[in-house]
Amino acid sequence: MKLKVIGSSSKGNGYALIAENEILLLECGCPFKEIKKAIDWQILKIKGCLLTHGHSDHSKYTKDFLKAGISVFTNEETKQAIEDITGAQFYSLPEFKAVRIGGFKVIPFYVPHNGTPNYGYLIEHKEVGRLLFTTDYEYIPYNFKKQQIQHFLIEANYQEQFIDKDIPNYEHKLLGHASMETCIGAIKANLTQNLRSVIMCHLGAGSSAGKYFINEMQKITGRNVNVDCAVPGLAVEINKDPF
Repeated sequence: MKLKVIGSSSKGNGYALIAENEILLLECGCPFKEIKKAIDWQILKIKGCLLTHGHSDHSKYTKDFLKAGISVFTNEETKQAIEDITGAQFYSLPEFKAVRIGGFKVIPFYVPHNGTPNYGYLIEHKEVGRLLFTTDYEYIPYNFKKQQIQHFLIEANYQEQFIDKDIPNYEHKLLGHASMETCIGAIKANLTQNLRSVIMCHLGAGSSAGKYFINEMQKITGRNVNVDCAVPGLAVEINKDPF
């Protein structure tokens, strides 16, 4: 399976999990035309899109996705906050209840985001094994070590030494997002020998340094684990097995 990054910042977030015969989108924060280009116009392979929460950098283009016939899945609070479209395939998922979206098995769970209802997702597929996707979180309230996660797409938004304390959203950044240290703690808590890759996402502009983040994360994961930062255009193989 391939993970493609369309956007991963406060300007807009969007990712695609591209299997051999199907695609699962993550977030509605990038224009749908950019999504189509990223997946080589294979629109008919799209099985749905997972939306974490209602902030515009994640949800701005939800209506465009729905109008294009894409099924969007999120929590009830986010669904209620976004004006529905008659006949659209817009669904709220109960926490911890598994749902099948094509060949993808998805289990949603709440993560704290400064009072905003926000879902993380445990995603399973025969090609990828288990992938944990969580962004805009202050911490992860659950442990997934028993699930033997192979891949993480996980926020590492800032580290104190790189953050510009004069930016207008400084307080929101600290309250609503995960620091590099928090991200490393989450990986430590869920680290197993099955780990294959850690893709750090939603890095804050002016408050993070990609190479430094990668080096710090690899001190925890070891060099046998692929560690990268999600930047637009990144495409990485995320398979169940190492070869």
